[in-house]
Amino acid sequence: MRNKYLIDTPPPTISGKKGLHIGHIFSYTQGDIAARYNKYIGKELIYPACFDNNGIPTQKSFSQLSKEIPTTQNIINFSIEKSKEYKEIFTNSGIEFGKQEYHTYDERAIKIAYQAFEILKSKGIAYKATTDYLWSEKLQTSISQSEIDDSGIIERTGEKAIIKTGEGWFINIKNHLPQLREQIEKIDWKPLHFKKRALDWIDAIEWDWSISRERNFGIPIPGESSTFDTWFISALSPYLAWASHTGEASIEQCPIFDMRFQSHDIIRTWAFYTITMSYFLSNQIPWKTIMISGHTLDGKGDKFSKSSGNATTAKPFIEKYGIRGIRHWSISTTLGTDTKINEPTMKMGWKIYNKFQNAKRFIQMQKSNNWIGKDDSLITIWENYKINILNSFEIYDYYKASELIYEFFWNIFCDKWIEESKQNPTSETLEFIINDFEPIFNIIYGD
Repeated sequence: MRNKYLIDTPPPTISGKKGLHIGHIFSYTQGDIAARYNKYIGKELIYPACFDNNGIPTQKSFSQLSKEIPTTQNIINFSIEKSKEYKEIFTNSGIEFGKQEYHTYDERAIKIAYQAFEILKSKGIAYKATTDYLWSEKLQTSISQSEIDDSGIIERTGEKAIIKTGEGWFINIKNHLPQLREQIEKIDWKPLHFKKRALDWIDAIEWDWSISRERNFGIPIPGESSTFDTWFISALSPYLAWASHTGEASIEQCPIFDMRFQSHDIIRTWAFYTITMSYFLSNQIPWKTIMISGHTLDGKGDKFSKSSGNATTAKPFIEKYGIRGIRHWSISTTLGTDTKINEPTMKMGWKIYNKFQNAKRFIQMQKSNNWIGKDDSLITIWENYKINILNSFEIYDYYKASELIYEFFWNIFCDKWIEESKQNPTSETLEFIINDFEPIFNIIYGD
């Protein structure tokens, strides 16, 4: 895998009337920058487009938006059509996935889920028992401890979870917490302080992972009337991503991925469960690095979400400031930091991109007038900046990379060198530098 860069892409949930919101674009742009950087340094990307159509939100969305009978196949067909809309929004936002694609409820996902279930049963890790479990009255289904806060409130519904007794399927995690802690420690967390959140969650676990759900829509547990918890399927995302590359639905031979990007609110669900699955199934960590993004906040400081109704689509901002404005805003704060929509920052991104295009035209115009010259000292200055910029990309410090790109391009290349070149012709040097600079510039701003 030396020449490949494997990204465990978050599958956005197919839900809501508006689909993707600006918060999604904020987070996925950061993942896209990682992809573009690694493509720039010569890596072959495995970077799937993927969509989560396996849960209650997709079923609810179907009920709201479709007039068809709510059969499993109708819901799946609906979700696949909606995923095409999502993909178009991503493309219009400058996010370019690889050629791979998967859904969390398709034929390949079912096969992988069943393979994982059989392996877990054979190891005695998945077990069936009559015992106490957590229950949501509003959802009319069992839930996991990871879905409630410290006061027992279910985060999706706002109700207090109740305890019931009954039969269900569980994953034995309570007896493996020291080993799971070791797996968390092996992963490079970006930013590092989010590792503590995962470790604190380990200390808070009191229940085994309930993986059976009393709902009609979902991948059925073999021989049961219940379905798998949606996180059971999502936790298999590295295996689903690898299968989308190989074309084979197999748990075996799945490599450790290079990177997963995700928001911080699902560390104790998606991140933890994926780490758990990879350990139990393959005795390995799922990825070398996990890159955590912050949330986009509304004017009141609340997280954008489809369910709260405060989510804003990306379209009006793209129309006003272009893709480059959105991308500039998406890395205008340090990694993992929550941020509000900042239109002046978006406008600045638009201005930087326009200035770049103007600089290219200016150099070409002067070149056509035989305006020539060479200055190796300028190339040395650029090469020093280049080293620092690429080092920042390498350690996922996109905020620093962006600052260096702006400092070099705006303050040095344009305000100093282009202005000085009007008196001291150096277009040959400037042309070389801007051609070398452009693919690095495009890592952030898109091409």
